[in-house]
Amino acid sequence: MEKYRVLVVDDEEDICEILQYNLVKAGYDVDVANSAEDALYMLRNHFDIILLDIMMGGISGLKMAQFIREEYKSTIPIIFITA
Repeated sequence: MEKYRVLVVDDEEDICEILQYNLVKAGYDVDVANSAEDALYMLRNHFDIILLDIMMGGISGLKMAQFIREEYKSTIPIIFITA
């Protein structure tokens, strides 16, 4: 059975580690990016869903989501995570 691939994008490393730990424990393949810039580079790979922080330094999560939809024409599901 193929595992679903998740991309976690958050500039707080502790949150990424917690999410990654729990998602891997639940059976998902998880990659982590600590900035929108890194995440956009990683989107060359296939992901089934993105967990995306809204408030990050540099490119915000909202701008990243807009870029994914408009420039990449991607319909990958995005779930926003925020404090």
